[in-house]
Amino acid sequence: MEDSDSLTVNGIRINPDVLRKDSIRGCADARCGAVCCSGGVWLRDDEAPRIHAWAREIKACLPAERHDVSTWFEQGNHELGTNTVDDPLHQGQTCCVFLQSDRMCALQVVSRANNLGWPGIKPYYCAIYPLLIENGVLSMDDQTPLLYEGGLCRKSMPQANAAYELYRDEAILILGEDGYRELLDKAKQ
Repeated sequence: MEDSDSLTVNGIRINPDVLRKDSIRGCADARCGAVCCSGGVWLRDDEAPRIHAWAREIKACLPAERHDVSTWFEQGNHELGTNTVDDPLHQGQTCCVFLQSDRMCALQVVSRANNLGWPGIKPYYCAIYPLLIENGVLSMDDQTPLLYEGGLCRKSMPQANAAYELYRDEAILILGEDGYRELLDKAKQ
């Protein structure tokens, strides 16, 4: 494998934690408690309008108290993000406004039901989780699992996997198909 301190793909430096094999599992388990959904997520400029375009379908997935679209987003210092609501049954005591009681994402449910592909109307920073980009570096989120116990994505698996392999779809969203193939090639060196 290439020296991971200097591994760069499409101008994005790859943190060694993304390359290291670890006994973590992916996010597809039906018993997931949606630990990662305890807060909101920042949005790109085009995402709130895309979500608003599907408001009728999204409302059908949410309890009545979350139907007011004016409460779906909050303005931060410089960015717009999804709002959170109190949820005493969630480990963080709050959750993303789009999290259903069955711990499925309403945005993802609507995207799948309407064949919108991946990630559909799910926000980019949510869709790439548990991978993240900070200061041009692709890394794994190491804070959420520490804050809240019970995230199945951080429970041990018998087989060790590298994060870039386990979170292939997320890595492709970040690097693109060609960038992901380049990462595969460089990681094998």
